[in-house]
Amino acid sequence: MEVNIDTISTEEAFAVLQAAPVAHLGVVVEGDPYVTPMSFVVDGQRILFRTLPGRKLEGLRAHPSVCIEASRYDESTGDWVSVVVRGTARVADDEATGQATIDGLMTKYRKVLGSALQAGGIHPVVGLPYVVEVTIDEISGLSSGRGFGVRTRPGRL
Repeated sequence: MEVNIDTISTEEAFAVLQAAPVAHLGVVVEGDPYVTPMSFVVDGQRILFRTLPGRKLEGLRAHPSVCIEASRYDESTGDWVSVVVRGTARVADDEATGQATIDGLMTKYRKVLGSALQAGGIHPVVGLPYVVEVTIDEISGLSSGRGFGVRTRPGRL
């Protein structure tokens, strides 16, 4: 059986990445792979996020070459699109990058946070002391195969 997974354009890959509410960051920690979800924003040719000290931070400091995956899935049709970014991470300590990260996160997640933000009850970036910038070195994406029916789509069980 031939499997037809479609490659998507760079423009579509960026659109999927920007719209994804969560992405998964892959790093190497003490020789082992470690993958964790993260909230993030895309700012031009870089991905920005905030984090606490821990395995994620240890991994990207020791091995700045990282991989980020974001996807979109339609439960009604089974269609999916997956985007993979290969990039170089660094802890950013400049004020401009920090502010761009906070502004981007507040804008992207405002609807999700809703009234809690307006009431001052929570602030999603308080207590996350590290800003991480991932320069996008390569971005690519695949889709589940367009033009197939739900039962004949590649990747379906």
